[in-house]
Amino acid sequence: MELNEKQFVSGFNSGFVLAEHEPAMLNILLTNIRPTNSYITGLQSGQKEYQTYKANIELSNLRIAKNRDSDLREL
Repeated sequence: MELNEKQFVSGFNSGFVLAEHEPAMLNILLTNIRPTNSYITGLQSGQKEYQTYKANIELSNLRIAKNRDSDLREL
C-alpha cells in the first residue's frame, strides 16, 4: 500500500476527533473495515495519538494530586 499523505492526515485528524467524542463508533469502524488504505491508517494513528494524549493528561493529573497530598502532609 502506497501512503497518500493528504488522506493519511485527513484520517489522522478524524481519528483523533472520533476517539475523543465517539470512541465506540471509531472502534466499530476500525474493527469492521477492510481493506486498509491511507485514510484508515490515519484513523488508526489518530486514535492511538488521542489515547496517548489522554494518558499523559491523566498521568499529569495524578502527579499534581500526589504532590498536593505530599504538600498537605508536610503542614
